[in-house]
Amino acid sequence: MKVVGVATSDSRAYYSILSRLKETNLRFVSLTPAQVAAEVPEPIITTKRELGLFSVVSIPIEELDENPLVMEGQILSKTLSESKRALLIGVDPGFRIGVVVFYGGSGLGSFTVNSTDSLQSKIVRLVHNIPHADVVIKVGDGAPKLSKKIVRAMIEQLPEAKVEVVDERGTTGNKLRSRGLTKDQRAAERIAFRKGRSLARTPN
Repeated sequence: MKVVGVATSDSRAYYSILSRLKETNLRFVSLTPAQVAAEVPEPIITTKRELGLFSVVSIPIEELDENPLVMEGQILSKTLSESKRALLIGVDPGFRIGVVVFYGGSGLGSFTVNSTDSLQSKIVRLVHNIPHADVVIKVGDGAPKLSKKIVRAMIEQLPEAKVEVVDERGTTGNKLRSRGLTKDQRAAERIAFRKGRSLARTPN
């Protein structure tokens, strides 16, 4: 992806931007506002007060989510056409619930949670705060009761999402890039790229 620029004369904002960007997968370069005209990286992360200084796409840090994964998605949305803003979320139910998130065809991040409440909170926050054209949530069926609970919650809380149940049989092989992922997250990654059975919301 393009390198993200960081340009602000506000030292406190600069530290905040850099510390948060370091928690993402994004590449970035620090510039002074004067350098931006010559270097032209895009987008630029700056402050609301300094937005008017730049002619390229600029994002004020005040409008970005504090969660690094969500923030990365918000930044990437500025580099993608609307049609390519697709969220794909894979979920591997179990004692530890693994989750992977893809956005615009690229890996956005992964995490592991220990409860369905935490899972719901994180996924809902992702979907509500990252601009998207469509969202698909794929849930493995390896833990049937837990899988059904997660599916019901996703359909109820995110009616705009396409929710699928994925047969986990035959997913032990791993042909995907999984560097840095835990066992649960690798399983979620495999689930994300398997064809599932789409479930519709049941009318009241």
